Amino acid sequence: MKKIFKISTLFVAALAGLSSCDLHKTPEGAIDPDNAMESLKDAIALRDGLYIAYRGSVTGSLVHQPEIQSDLMHATLAFGNNGGDFYEWTFQSANGTTTGWWGSMYSNIAQCNFFIQKANLVDKSNWRASAADSLQQFKGEAFFMRAYYHSFLLEKFCLPYPGNETSYGVPYVTSYNPTSDQTLYPSRGTQEEAYTKLIADLDSAESYIKLAPKKGSIRLTTDAVKALRARVALTMGDYATAISNAKALIDGKKYPLCTSADALKNMFLQDSGEECIVMLDADYATNSLPASNSFYYMQYNSQTGTYNPYYVPEKWVVEGLYTKDDLRFPIFFLKTDVDLMGGSSFNLYIVNKFSGNDAFKSGDGPSEINKAKPFRIAEQYLILAEAYAKSGNSSEAVKYLNELQNNRGGSLALTTASIDDILKERVRELFGEGFRISDLKRNGKDMNRGDAQIANSIYLPSTYQQFSKTSGDHRFLWPIPKDEIDANPNLKGQQNEGF
Repeated sequence: MKKIFKISTLFVAALAGLSSCDLHKTPEGAIDPDNAMESLKDAIALRDGLYIAYRGSVTGSLVHQPEIQSDLMHATLAFGNNGGDFYEWTFQSANGTTTGWWGSMYSNIAQCNFFIQKANLVDKSNWRASAADSLQQFKGEAFFMRAYYHSFLLEKFCLPYPGNETSYGVPYVTSYNPTSDQTLYPSRGTQEEAYTKLIADLDSAESYIKLAPKKGSIRLTTDAVKALRARVALTMGDYATAISNAKALIDGKKYPLCTSADALKNMFLQDSGEECIVMLDADYATNSLPASNSFYYMQYNSQTGTYNPYYVPEKWVVEGLYTKDDLRFPIFFLKTDVDLMGGSSFNLYIVNKFSGNDAFKSGDGPSEINKAKPFRIAEQYLILAEAYAKSGNSSEAVKYLNELQNNRGGSLALTTASIDDILKERVRELFGEGFRISDLKRNGKDMNRGDAQIANSIYLPSTYQQFSKTSGDHRFLWPIPKDEIDANPNLKGQQNEGF
């Protein structure tokens, strides 16, 4: 598509400014794109660029704005329409947010394709064996990231996969070939075609990635491939594959669940690496950190010493969802006075889960910055429980759901596990991490917002306290950007219904 290929061209222009970098900051210097991988040093610089892009895709708005589309939070009087089109379900095909995300994903895909193609052209006979092995690992990481980006697009812009295999997918781009020839622009194809390519990319990632797993790895390991396979398989309804991969990660016992409040707090807020299959790097000393993870959930005002959040959790989340002994609740939520528009003040629960690592503080109040944790073992417990439940094996679903609950201090002691039970546990564990709207969509559930903690503290309470969208609402799918549709004749008539 025109925008995709413009982005690809811009990537090469940016590459001209790339020579040496670390994982923390954008590099300076120059690499000729035509000779971009003549040495291991070149490959390392390009690889670090891949990680910078990947880190930016698993934190910030790409993770949190989909959450505000769901039934987890209400906009406060102070929200100033930040994220309002998603909160209100009014976004259109010309919406800047979806256009930006679409472009960001395809720009990142272009980086991956560039790396893979350049790596394939390297004459490794001139490289030391260890350097050649490193290049293979890097190439596997590029395949993994390409699969991840396409999985995001498929999940957000397409119908639920089971039963809709022949419906529109997204263009699955596997080559770096900037061109103005419109006849070469891709069409959407079917979901089945796209997922077939995605699985092939994961197979390639598995064949090249040899980095041994460890807790809190800043790089993609063999276990990271299993984790993404399990997530994708659950989305596809391939429960056998989801079970085999998630179970292998859990049974391997390399990522034991935290057993105390302190350990859990240190994992979420101080980036200990516990339970993390992958925890991407960040370093305050380099002044290069991911975007704020809090995404308007705290908005600490250092001058007044108060919070001015744009979004706060709904009443059903903070009153009744967690048992009184659940270790997560006091870590994820904070009851405090908040100052909103017009000098109004309320005592509310705000989201504390992303209040940040103290090491990244630059002043008073929370840093609101943590190292990104795109794959945690707790998610694998939840994948396993849902896959077992949908396979008709309730006893195994209960076993893994209760194991997670018990380690979180909960006391539900389930004897059966319905999908609703599993979805509630996903909220308890994964609140704010970008999963909720996809969980509802995958399971054909309506989106039903409930009561606010305090009605007068939220924006238009008469509208958004009992705000519902049925599972068939067309905005459970995001629109293909209008400029893509207009620029690419091969996308004619392929817009999502309702846009």
